[in-house]
Amino acid sequence: MAIDWIFFDCFNTLIDDFDQTGEELALQPVYALPAEVGLYESAAEFRQDYHRWRNQQWQTEHREIEMGDRYQAVLHDKFPAMPLTEIEKIAAEMVKRFRVCYQKSLRLPDGVQDMLQFWQGRVRLGVVSNFYLQGWPTELLESFGLRSYFDFVLDSAACGWRKPGRKIYEIACEQAHIPAADRHRVLFVGDHLLNDVLAPQQLGMQGLYFDRSQVRPTYAPSTQGVATITGWHQFRSDFCQT
Repeated sequence: MAIDWIFFDCFNTLIDDFDQTGEELALQPVYALPAEVGLYESAAEFRQDYHRWRNQQWQTEHREIEMGDRYQAVLHDKFPAMPLTEIEKIAAEMVKRFRVCYQKSLRLPDGVQDMLQFWQGRVRLGVVSNFYLQGWPTELLESFGLRSYFDFVLDSAACGWRKPGRKIYEIACEQAHIPAADRHRVLFVGDHLLNDVLAPQQLGMQGLYFDRSQVRPTYAPSTQGVATITGWHQFRSDFCQT
């Protein structure tokens, strides 16, 4: 495939944010806080409400909603009579906990730095990430020594739009100065089949699925007919420019 640019997803692609069992157990203290203050029976109960609210939002809207606003919305839906000041206080504490807990779960997948070194100078590289805290993809890539490989890092909280809505991909192409006619020379790589393969393909890009099902059991394996890798060691000469 002939490519000039590679756009990478960030989390579960360049940086893993799940624990060794494949679960997000590091976030349990965040979800537990509403239970600790007596609003929920358990962290699992809040997580269920949060995921239900989040899924409803994603079905109808591709605007990003930042983390604190998400937690406030879930709590307000559940407890509409609760004073807004109390909801804001709880949500702010949950965000504070997240900032501590989330970083404890982060690590680099095997071979990611060698892969980026291989591609650096061969093509140009960018990051297009869904994330609900502005600037965190940039900061975390910096903390792992990866930021310098990329011409730009675009996150959904900063631009206001999230994958798989077309707006965030269009903003990425604008930042990379890629006209619509040249989008076929962009390869999008990530662990989410819709966000990182199918949606980019609908906009004329190429897509490569980073199948994480071998290390994260909750993830589905690749489907037939989708270009796929299961490790960064596979992303080398087979995908060089032609």
